[in-house]
Amino acid sequence: MRFALPLAAIALFAHTAQAQQNATLTLDEAIQLARRNNPTFLETANARRSANAIVRQAYASLLPSISANLGGRYQRAGEQFVQGIALENTSDVMQSWYGIGLDYTINSSVLFAPRMAHANQDAAEADVTGAAEALRAAVTQQYLTVLAAQDAANLQDTLLLTTRGQLELARARQAVGAVTILDVRNAEVAHGRGEVAALQAHNLARVEMLRLFQQLGVAQPTSVDLSTRVAVTPVTFELDS
Repeated sequence: MRFALPLAAIALFAHTAQAQQNATLTLDEAIQLARRNNPTFLETANARRSANAIVRQAYASLLPSISANLGGRYQRAGEQFVQGIALENTSDVMQSWYGIGLDYTINSSVLFAPRMAHANQDAAEADVTGAAEALRAAVTQQYLTVLAAQDAANLQDTLLLTTRGQLELARARQAVGAVTILDVRNAEVAHGRGEVAALQAHNLARVEMLRLFQQLGVAQPTSVDLSTRVAVTPVTFELDS
């Protein structure tokens, strides 16, 4: 019992630390999420299913239609009134009937309906393929835009550290009389501009991340890291090539 409370505290701390880890999202995972949840793409995919149903309906119209009916009637013996006149029925009456019908209609519109339906099906399939590639390009572009915005925000943080160091240096030099108060004020203005630029860069990164998950069609997690990185290689083209 002495070690129960410390062990429980350690387990709780480990669980909390694991829950606070950022979720990761690769570019391929983002594309797959978009294909499963993007509303515009799903609408195009539904049009393909409708085209498939129209093809089956067109082939069904080539088949004959069969109808059947069955009926019966029973009347007990006794007195029956017809237009106010009593008629005596001495025996029970039982009647039954049935019917089977076969109908087959063929014309040019019915004959060419499957070919037209197949053409619409091919067009719907092409629309889905085009929408999938367009969605892939849009998600990729937005993914790279988020990475660029995050890198820009990190750069502004680095520049902010530089302006902060310059401000501290100006204050130290002003304390020993090496510079005037005007130099300190200029350093303060530069540091304030750096803070504003860093804040704007981080806000832009958050907005671009929100736009990315808007394209994916899912709710944005509290914290997520984009793990796919694109290698940047210098261009080695020559004038002749």
